[in-house]
Amino acid sequence: MNNNILSFKKNICKIKDHKDFYIEKLFLKNFRNHSILNLNLENSSIVIYGGNGCGKTNILEAISLLSQGKGLRKANLENFLRQEATFIDQVKSWGINVDFVGPNGKFNIGTGLNKTSSKKSRIARVNLDYVPLSSLGKILNISWITPQMCVLCLSSMSEKRRFIDRLTSSIDNLHLNRVYKYEKLLRQRNKILVQSNFDNTWLDTLESQISELSIAITARRLDLIEELENLYKKEVKNCSLAETFPSAGIVIKGKIESLLIEKPAIEVEDYIKFELKKSRYSHDLSTSGPNNACVEIFNKKNNKNIDISSTGEQKLLLISIILSHARLLHNKFKMAPILLLDDIVEHIDKEYRSALFLETSRHNAQSWFTSTNIDAFSEYPGFINKINLPKIKESFNGNYNFRNGDI
Repeated sequence: MNNNILSFKKNICKIKDHKDFYIEKLFLKNFRNHSILNLNLENSSIVIYGGNGCGKTNILEAISLLSQGKGLRKANLENFLRQEATFIDQVKSWGINVDFVGPNGKFNIGTGLNKTSSKKSRIARVNLDYVPLSSLGKILNISWITPQMCVLCLSSMSEKRRFIDRLTSSIDNLHLNRVYKYEKLLRQRNKILVQSNFDNTWLDTLESQISELSIAITARRLDLIEELENLYKKEVKNCSLAETFPSAGIVIKGKIESLLIEKPAIEVEDYIKFELKKSRYSHDLSTSGPNNACVEIFNKKNNKNIDISSTGEQKLLLISIILSHARLLHNKFKMAPILLLDDIVEHIDKEYRSALFLETSRHNAQSWFTSTNIDAFSEYPGFINKINLPKIKESFNGNYNFRNGDI
């Protein structure tokens, strides 16, 4: 199956009627505004529709938590608990459980609040066994697009780095762990440096770890950029790159990035350690590393930076990146990611909507759409399961079974 965006002529487009990666069952308890939600689904893409505030995005957010990190809203753990439940002493936890089906079989995956720990944290279970959150990426990949992501284009550089790190974590499930550890070590080092007397031996140990993590994080980011660039060149060579969505280029600039291109990693690591040691007495807490790299996103066709693009162009570039990343994961690992597309269809015109529908209909994994306008999906190629969320909650007590047909 060719997973690229090709011509829109339906007579040459073979639409895939089933998905190799999909969620068969989704169960939520005390999550956001859902006290109980139980969806029994079929092997197809899905659109959840209804008015604003009924909980459509909350469902996508729950699915996004089947991966490492804070999910598509980057929320704190306590914000996931249903507000009404916070006033009930007996109810202080929330949970997400899915049956996920892939080529390697069916897996039951659950995540929720760790009730046995004094420190708030999230746990994960696969087939009833406790597992690290980072290991979920070995079973399924999840990627998403939200309207809020467009703020990424005009927001701080740190948000752009987080975006790149989330994409990178799909090709290396330990990447986010390294980022979190790196940031923690930097904070520890800064606390030590503001003291009048500090232990140089302890700083040597911290700076050695920081240097090692700097190399690993930067190298994996550069690997991702290279993989996406190679995919682009391959699709251009095979004439399978569409003119519809603009091809996006990504560049990461910084001292460490430049050095890694020119020198062996061990030499760059020694350079970072030297710079860190030299800065101990300069009262300058900023250091060269992945924490201050500059991320640039641009349109390959006209070389226009995303920061100065129109809002519409920014949306299209972000969609282009997510779709290219999805194709990369499928081509490289034979592990297509589940796509979460929150309130996207209403914000793009008919031509791009048709291109997006065509891409998701061919995609080897399930796509989850949310929308306030179900009519926008009338021309979706192939079958898409249409779920009226308010009706399910009001008339069916949060239970849905695909065998009853569209509700």
